[in-house]
Parts: sequence; structure tokens; C-alpha cells
Amino acid sequence: MAEFTVERWRVVVVALATVAALPLFVMENPDSTGSLTGVADASNSVELALSVPIVVVDAAVGTAASDWTTPTSPADVANLADRAEAWHVARSNLPTVNRLAEAARKYEAEAIALAQEIVAVEFAEREALDTILASKQKEADRQAERARLREEEDNRRATAISTPGPTTTIPWDTRPADGGPSDEQWEALRYCEATGDYTAVNPTGRYRGAYQFSTTTWDWIAGLYHERLVGVDPAAAAPADQDAMAHSLYHLRGRGQWPVCGRYLP
Repeated sequence: MAEFTVERWRVVVVALATVAALPLFVMENPDSTGSLTGVADASNSVELALSVPIVVVDAAVGTAASDWTTPTSPADVANLADRAEAWHVARSNLPTVNRLAEAARKYEAEAIALAQEIVAVEFAEREALDTILASKQKEADRQAERARLREEEDNRRATAISTPGPTTTIPWDTRPADGGPSDEQWEALRYCEATGDYTAVNPTGRYRGAYQFSTTTWDWIAGLYHERLVGVDPAAAAPADQDAMAHSLYHLRGRGQWPVCGRYLP
């Protein structure tokens, strides 16, 4: 009677463990590490599947019989039960794992977008700063050139005063340079001719304005390019009109029309 009772409990335990392990055979990836069904080859997988004991209960005699002679050890049954429980726990945690992964992807995308926005702002600020610095450098270079040309003219005047001799140094038939003089060069010419004064008149009264036009030369250039200025006193003309007349004279005859101060023009 005691042996029959033990056999009945063994049949029940083995049957329950077999049922609990069935999802592992159906759902588990056979290639995963530690997989119950993962084996070295296909033949071994068949052997492992067949290793689960199939127990038949003979209802007539009330005894249990196995398809194979070696009974399953309690350790094998416990291992199958533990694996089945672990599979069920992992499956129940899968939705939570998926939600966490989706949240991680969302926050990663937001972080990348924010980083790109910060980089764009910093790049725009850097470009603006570079533009400001370039503008300041350009103005500093312009002021330095103005100072150099003015110093050069002051030195020339000092030399001319202390050294007797002709002051004409530039031929009258020079060719104008492509692009013409820069603003700083025109300013140096005006400083040389009339100390930058648009109303200046030389002691003889013959040469007038910032560019020291004679009335004859003024009317000649005005008749060619600016008819409304014919007959206008060069020293009384607007600074913009005097600038336009000087530019026209330069492009027609070059810097030689200012035989001394033309040294500051290309």
C-alpha cells in the first residue's frame, strides 16, 4: 500500500511538472543562452524532449508504468518547475520592459533635439560674434591706414619746407588704377591738398575746394560728366559734388592731375 501511494504522488508531480514546462518547449527561443530547448544539434533536441517521462496510469490495477525504465529524478522535476516559473515571471514583466524601453527612446530623442537646438544657437551666436570682431578689425585697420597716410603727409610737408626744389613729382599723363583709390587714399589726398577742408582756397585764389580744382579744370570736367555743375565755384559746391568731380577727373586722367598730392592715389 505504501509503495502504491508513493507511485501515485510521483505520477501527479511528474505530470504537473510536464504541463508547467510545456510553454518552454513552445515559446522559448532554442538559440538563446541557457535555453531549455537549446542544444548542440537537432538530434539532441529530440532526445531532450523525449527525456520528459510519459507516465501511464493503469486504471484497472491502480498502478503506474513508465515508457522507459529509468525514473526521472526529483532534481530534474524541480529544475523544470523552476524554469517554468522563471519563464512566467519574465513574460509577466515584458510589458513593463517594453514601456521602459519606449520611454528611454523618447527621452533620448528629446535630448538629441535639445542638444541640436543648443548647438544651433551657439553657432549663430559665434557667427554674430565673428562678424562683430571682423567689423571692428576692419575699422581698426582703416583708422591705422588713415593715421599712416596723415603722418606720411605731415612728414612730406616738413621735408618740403626745409628742402628747396620743385614739388611736382607725378607726370600728368598717368593711367588710373583699376577699381580706383580707397576712401582712405582719397582722404589722404584731401588732407594733402587742403587739410580736408571742402571750402579751402589757396592764397592766390586760383585753386579751390578740397581737391584744389582750378575753375578751368572744374568747368571742363563738369561739361563732360556733370553739366549742372558748370560755372559753380568748386569751394562752394557740396562735398558730394566735389567728390564726384574728383573721381571723374581721376578716371579720365589718373593721379597726375594732382602732381604732388597724387602720391596717395594708386
